[in-house]
Amino acid sequence: MSRTDSIVTDARTPLTGDWAPLVAVLGAGHIGGTVVARLLAGGYPPSRLRATTRSRAHAAEIAAAHGIATGEDNAEAASGANILVLAVRPDQADAVLAEALRVAEPARYVVSFVAGYSLARLTSAAGPTPVHAFRVATNVAALETSGVLAVSTAPSSPAESLERVMAALRPLGTFVPLPESQQDTAASTLGSGAAFLALAATGVREAASAAGVAPEHALLFTVEALECAAALLRQAGPASAEPWASLVTPGGLTAAGVDSLLSHGVSDHMAEAVRAAVDRARVVTPTPAEAT
Repeated sequence: MSRTDSIVTDARTPLTGDWAPLVAVLGAGHIGGTVVARLLAGGYPPSRLRATTRSRAHAAEIAAAHGIATGEDNAEAASGANILVLAVRPDQADAVLAEALRVAEPARYVVSFVAGYSLARLTSAAGPTPVHAFRVATNVAALETSGVLAVSTAPSSPAESLERVMAALRPLGTFVPLPESQQDTAASTLGSGAAFLALAATGVREAASAAGVAPEHALLFTVEALECAAALLRQAGPASAEPWASLVTPGGLTAAGVDSLLSHGVSDHMAEAVRAAVDRARVVTPTPAEAT
């Protein structure tokens, strides 16, 4: 299977028994905590899952909520683990990875959810420890609904390693392999794009509220509109330049609103937001050369 031209989907078949890979989630915050919850919801054996946090109190909360081994020691969590899920802030990634890999066995699988953290940087931080490295872009909402994850594989990792890791993590959703050169864009559309669309939708909600619609109804109408928009995009397909056209009647009320948006260059502003996020992603963490 090619690393960049196919989709690996989840089989929805629960994993049971000690044959499941031992997974250590390093950083059980927003993303890492959701990874833990989704794996368990998909049938992953709690005995084959560990997690770390920065505080003893949070570790206790995770352990109580999910029944998995949780602590503050990344090296302890990584000991004997087959797959390390790195889900910390970019400025913490090098140190956390170095701590975890102190006890690493050869050919450890490292799956990074760290924004802007390149595979070159990851393998450099791993030092002499051989690792099979993967970089994932997604968002918390996508994980919570078993959504889409964009995944890239380090050049030094064999193609079959991707299949093994994604088979183990299949409860998380649908994995779309793509070149790492597209990771920042994937994060800025799949990840940040959700925030951009929510920001735009706030205007729709506020307009309804200002017109006297009850706030809960304004929110309901706006969410329904977003879901309709998603359905329109899926139906229109990637080649459509105007997926909204089927809802627009010349001279109608939707046409008036669309004309207003187009006159203000809303599409251009949204595209600029994506480009700004991509530019930011490229400076979130330095390259290995810049870090030395």
